[in-house]
Parts: sequence; structure tokens; C-alpha cells
Amino acid sequence: MARSSGRTSIPQPFVRKRKIGPGKLVLAIFFLLALAVVAFYGFGGWYFSDEIYTNAFEVGPPTEPPLDIILDRTEADVIVLRGEPDSSYLTADGEFGLVSDAGSSLIGGIVGAETSSGVSIVRRKRIADEPIPAPGAPVRLDPFVWPGDPETALGIPFEEIQFDVEGGKADAWYVKGKSDTWMIFVHGKGASRREALRMLPIAVERGYHAMVIEYRNDPGAPSDPSGTYQYGLTEWKDVAAAALYARTNEGRNLIFVGLSMGGSNVMSYLLESPLRNQTVAAILDSPMLDFDATVDHGADQTTLPFTSIALPKSLTAVAKQIATWRFGIDWDGLDYVERWRDLHTPTLIIQGTADSTIPVEPAHDLARIRPDLVTLVTPSGIGHVVAWNADPDAYDTLVNSFLDGLGV
Repeated sequence: MARSSGRTSIPQPFVRKRKIGPGKLVLAIFFLLALAVVAFYGFGGWYFSDEIYTNAFEVGPPTEPPLDIILDRTEADVIVLRGEPDSSYLTADGEFGLVSDAGSSLIGGIVGAETSSGVSIVRRKRIADEPIPAPGAPVRLDPFVWPGDPETALGIPFEEIQFDVEGGKADAWYVKGKSDTWMIFVHGKGASRREALRMLPIAVERGYHAMVIEYRNDPGAPSDPSGTYQYGLTEWKDVAAAALYARTNEGRNLIFVGLSMGGSNVMSYLLESPLRNQTVAAILDSPMLDFDATVDHGADQTTLPFTSIALPKSLTAVAKQIATWRFGIDWDGLDYVERWRDLHTPTLIIQGTADSTIPVEPAHDLARIRPDLVTLVTPSGIGHVVAWNADPDAYDTLVNSFLDGLGV
């Protein structure tokens, strides 16, 4: 008789292996892709909406650009500069200030340039009697050319004045003229009054009174209630305050010069202020005329972080929508081309075709819509607010011809 082992065999349950069908697999992949798309546009849109706000609207303390170029050596009437190809203005032709720890001087246009292994060597004209730093000195190129004020830079006597603005007072340089025409200069975002020094001699030579103003958010001026730059939506009131100052001091004809965001401020003034009726001309250099197009222009030159992949236009669109929700951006108000119907001032716009900061297309649109008012000049290959630097004589001739044509 067989002996039992004492162990009972326990039957194992039957487990049916479930197969994942093609439909469920497709659904799972679709879900994961949808999750990735939502994350990409959600996080990416949030990130780039921050970039829009920080780069365009946020007001920060003024900072000096870095000395990102090396003065390599001098050769007779030439100085040789060395730096990365994207060093500020290194490869921009024309007259610039040469700034170093030792001071500032004036240098001329490019006579030769080459780039190899990520380094650009640029030979520029040396201007007689201008001091040059020692070889090896770190330098930068200054598009505003001269340091200081009208007298120290150009020998033009002036007064430091103040005028009333919303929330307090703003500073201005005032140069006395001989006529009843005033030329009022409005600098760009984050710039200083020095930006106007390049064009100031035009006003002096024509006998105009000249006023180079500061406005809200400038150091020492009242802040905008929003705490941000507004690209003319509020700054026009300070431009109007400068116009009122000129009018109360026997100014009859007003001419405004707006540079970059200063052009936005002037455009908004021309559309909003009753004092526009006393404005006989406007000269806008590289003006921001359409903020939406400007954001797109910047995005077209931007890549996704840590990659060389261009920023998708769809992500830019999402970022703009998020920025609208987060920061209340008034895109319609910042489209000065669309608001052209209230424009009635003869306007000269100068903007280079190689402007990487502000697109030139809105200026073309405005000139096409209002050929009766807008004269547009687009120097080929010229960047943002450096048309004067590229050819000072041609620039001055252009502005003088425009003003001569208006009889002012």
C-alpha cells in the first residue's frame, strides 16, 4: 500500500493573459502625446510669457553694457578690434564711440573684417587726435557716440530744466533757439538723453529751440502707476507735458523726434493729445509701431532652451495669450498702424532693413496706408537706431530735406 507524502497538491488558478489590442495601444499613445503637447504648450507658454514681460515691460535699474571687445592693436590710421561675432556693434559699419575703463573716444567705419573659428577681427578707421586705449584693453562700441551732455560732448550751451509731469517733475536739456519752432527729443526704452546727441546739432543749426526730455520710469522721474513700460499708452502724457512746456514758453511749431520706444510715445501723443494740433512734424527712428509684430519678430530669432530648434509660431501664439491673461497686455492699443485714422502729422520714418529688435514691416504698412503723411526711408543692411552712425551726412541731409519740404 502506497504511503502518502502528507502534502496535498493545490490546484493553481487559471490566469488568462490579456492581450492589449491595437486600439488600446493607439489610445494610450494618443493620451501620452496629448499629455506631452499640453505640457509643452503649458510650461513653454508660461515660460515665454515671462520672457515677453521681462524683456519688454519690466523696469530695471540702468546698467552699463559689458566691455565685450578687445582692442587688439593699432596700425597707422587703423585700429583692430577682436571679439565674438555677436559682440555689440562690432561688425556694424559707421561712426561709434569707443568706450574703455580709461574713457571714451570716437572711431570711424569698417575698412576690413573677417571671422574665423568664432572670432571676428574688425579693422576700423582711426580718427585723428582721438585717444585710443592701450592694446589688449577691453572696450565696447557705443552707438550714442559721445558721453556727457550737449556742452561736454558737442560744445553746445544748454540749461538743465524740469517740467511738470503726472506724479511730479521730469528733467530735460534745453538749448535756446532763435525761432518759434521747438524740436523735442524722446529717447528709447532704457536709454538716456545721450541717445539724442547725434541729432541735436540739426536743431541747433536750424535755429530751433531744443528740448531733450526724460519721462516716467527714467531714473529720478516719477514711475508709471503700472510699474512697467507701456510703449506710449501712458508715456504720451509726458510727451504732451513737454509740448505744453514749449507752448507756454512761446513755442509755436513743435517737431518731435522719437527713437525706438520713444517713437511709440510720440505716435501715441500724435493720436491722443489735443496739443498734436501744434505739432508740424514728427521724425521717428526705428519706432515700435506694432507690439504684436515686434514680439513675433523677436520670437523668430529665438530657439527653444538648450536646443538649436526655432521657436514654433504656435508656441509664440500660446505665450502671447498667456501673457495677455497674466499681465493684461493691450495688444490693440499697442498697434499704432491699426490706429492710423487719427494721424494727421507729416512723419518721417527711418528704419534699417537689418533691424533685429523691431520689424520694419509695420513701418511699410503705415507708409502704404498714409502715403500723404508718411515718408519712409529704409537703409539697407542697417540695424536698430544706427542709421545715423552708418552715414551721418546722409542722415542729416535726409532730415533737413524733410523739414525744408515742410517749410519749418
